Amino acid sequence: MQIIRHILLIFLALFLQTSWIHKISIFEVWPDLILLVLVYIGITNGQIQATIFGFFSGFLLDIYQDPHSMGINTLTNSLVGFAVGYSRVGVVAENIKVQALLVFLACILHDTIFLSISDPSKLFYLMFRKGIGTAIYTALLGVTISILKSVKLERGIHLNA
Repeated sequence: MQIIRHILLIFLALFLQTSWIHKISIFEVWPDLILLVLVYIGITNGQIQATIFGFFSGFLLDIYQDPHSMGINTLTNSLVGFAVGYSRVGVVAENIKVQALLVFLACILHDTIFLSISDPSKLFYLMFRKGIGTAIYTALLGVTISILKSVKLERGIHLNA
């Protein structure tokens, strides 16, 4: 049942990423929803499932996007899924600050690998132009979703902890 939920989340994120997400861009920077779902899978299920779903989500992105960069999203999402899932062992991922940091670092890792392969001559320019902004935006969106999820599950925010 959990695998079906993850597949549906990947498809929903792919649909939103390719159709709607550009409408909430800030200075041509938008969050990476697929990576956000991948981090969620890595935190909750570990490196094996995150790597498999990273491969799956990257493959779907590669099919949708430019055929000249075929395979790059598959590789980067697989590596990021593995890294996030592997970090689950040594990190307390229930803390919202840790979750935000994991999302931020996953986005930086993804963009660094992707740009190093697809356009290495513009790596630093694009990392400063879009990579850091995307990582911050995705981390803030992830924190917001996590807070809303905790409010729904716990019936309120408890600040006395």
